[in-house]
Amino acid sequence: MSERVLTIADLCTAIAEGRIPATVKGSAYHVNALEVRRYLNRLRPLPYISVRRSLHSSPESGCHRAS
Repeated sequence: MSERVLTIADLCTAIAEGRIPATVKGSAYHVNALEVRRYLNRLRPLPYISVRRSLHSSPESGCHRAS
């Protein structure tokens, strides 16, 4: 599945719609980089980490049970 590439136009639209907090000074918008990062993180799905547990330790894993 290919991901959509976010453009500057998408960021500008998000600022104009209020999805990214910004202040206006004169004719310029001032945006906090942390707010942009939060917005971008909401668009991406969180990575899924699969943890596989073995019932028996193998010699390759470096885990040995002491006898």
